[in-house]
Amino acid sequence: DLEEEMETARDIFLFACYTGAAYCDLMELDKSHLVRDDEGSLWLKFNRHKTGVPCRVKLLPEVIRLMGKLHSDERETLLPFMGYATYQSYLKALRLRAGISFPFTTHTARHTFATLITLEQGVPIETVSKMLGHSNVSMTERYAKVTPQKLFEEFDRFLSFTEDMQLAI
Repeated sequence: DLEEEMETARDIFLFACYTGAAYCDLMELDKSHLVRDDEGSLWLKFNRHKTGVPCRVKLLPEVIRLMGKLHSDERETLLPFMGYATYQSYLKALRLRAGISFPFTTHTARHTFATLITLEQGVPIETVSKMLGHSNVSMTERYAKVTPQKLFEEFDRFLSFTEDMQLAI
């Protein structure tokens, strides 16, 4: 059903916001990419498809909850597959429904991770660069410039709207 598919698209987008993973990487993640450290924290470890550079991201409780919600024993991947064009169209529909003027795409999730989840929380840019799988910090610096208050406000509106739709996680 359409609403269920849109909810899945929303959840995949949120997963990307909390991990910084690009669409092509998200669709390939499987259980072998999950690793526990000595303290028991769960990490996502994979090589970025585009660059081959290793990505290492500690999973926040919200991501672990999303994984539980999206989990299926019927597939190897962590997330359900959704074609790129379908995913983009659902994101656009959600954005328009929420009345968000800021156009966002699958890649907006990486910017959200880089800005709101890490840089604005005081994570050093060198660390963020490694988490995103960038080959050098200069690429990450481009993300650091995209920290307008509008991005935060629009993302907050998006979350509020999806909660109002009772698409709660």
